[in-house]
Amino acid sequence: MIELVGGLAAAGLAAWLFRRKVKQRADSAAQGMVIKVPCLLRHPSLAGRWLRGWLLTGPAVRGWEPRTKAGAAVSLPDDVRAVSVRSPSWREAMRINGGSRIVECVSAEGPLLVAVMPNELDHVLTALSGEAE
Repeated sequence: MIELVGGLAAAGLAAWLFRRKVKQRADSAAQGMVIKVPCLLRHPSLAGRWLRGWLLTGPAVRGWEPRTKAGAAVSLPDDVRAVSVRSPSWREAMRINGGSRIVECVSAEGPLLVAVMPNELDHVLTALSGEAE
């Protein structure tokens, strides 16, 4: 019984912290500040590999900040543009969070995929459409 209560308390705390961080990001974006949206990137130069990192977005700012050394050599193409949004396939859901959404993009370098959680999707679509946030 004690384990159950402890587990529920830990889950509640984690959910509260997660929602708080999402709200802080949304408030910062509304004030016109540059924000970092956590996401996964599948770049055409690294076929089949998802890279963890952050999509930087804000007024006149759009970029990629890698979280690992593997993503350090990758940058977001200047001409990238969002084409569609979909849920991950079964195969993709084995490697990334199945609850995420995948933004399919096109660029001169080839197709690019950005996986992001649904509550951060608006920030990513705004950044990849070229509109000011």
